[in-house]
Amino acid sequence: MQLIDTDDRSISGARTWPGDLLPTLNRVVVNCKSVGVVDIISIEENEYGNDDYLIANVKVHPLPKEDTDNNTNHRSSEELDEMAQQVIEDYQQVRSIYINSASLANNELPKFARSAVETLPTFSCDDIHNHKYFWKLIETWQMLCNTIRQAKQTNLQSIVNELSVTFAMQNKGPLQLPVKRDSLPIEVVSQLESLEETAAQDFIELGMEPTLDFQEIISLTDHWDRVEKLSHMIRREKLRLEAKESLIRALLGEEYAPPTNMDHDSTFFD
Repeated sequence: MQLIDTDDRSISGARTWPGDLLPTLNRVVVNCKSVGVVDIISIEENEYGNDDYLIANVKVHPLPKEDTDNNTNHRSSEELDEMAQQVIEDYQQVRSIYINSASLANNELPKFARSAVETLPTFSCDDIHNHKYFWKLIETWQMLCNTIRQAKQTNLQSIVNELSVTFAMQNKGPLQLPVKRDSLPIEVVSQLESLEETAAQDFIELGMEPTLDFQEIISLTDHWDRVEKLSHMIRREKLRLEAKESLIRALLGEEYAPPTNMDHDSTFFD
């Protein structure tokens, strides 16, 4: 990020009701803009504290130009059109499943996340060829990934809190909230850590990580490569949702999950 300007919003001179002077509240708001992806060359040697930021020497990779260029990996315009059509169809299918499948949405997302997914915009094939709208599609998909991650974190935190309070209530004396993990028995701490590790692994396998895949898209310089990468990401989620919805219909009945035009080559994922 490149620093554009700063706004010092520190507060000094405040006093308590009896008149005692409070320490200065240091707060600085900064406005930045993205300048690209970097390679870390080295970390400066220093006596860093726990709250200090590391200082690094880096090599910057500029962001790709926004104007359309002619290098498309020697692929024909017809191939790009076909890829664009596939991207839009898969995206619309994912959007439709999250919005219309009550059974799957209830299983995958908390209420706040379902409301957020319902506001996802629609796109057309022409948007794939237009750099401005193509990046808008990428940004929208990243927003969905962030929503899914937040949903998973919320569900995990709910389980961790419930277990922590349950075990804390078994101790004598008043219940101390929030429950400090170091106050719990070692076997309970191990159980919570195991839950968190399993949830993290499950999320990685989900393929909806909202950072690394998008850094790769930014670092690509060819429009075809960016479209192909995004197509792989969206199709992976589409196949996962269709497989889960097919399983829901098989277990609960057709009335719980409307049909979603399963592909013949769809694969079941956890």
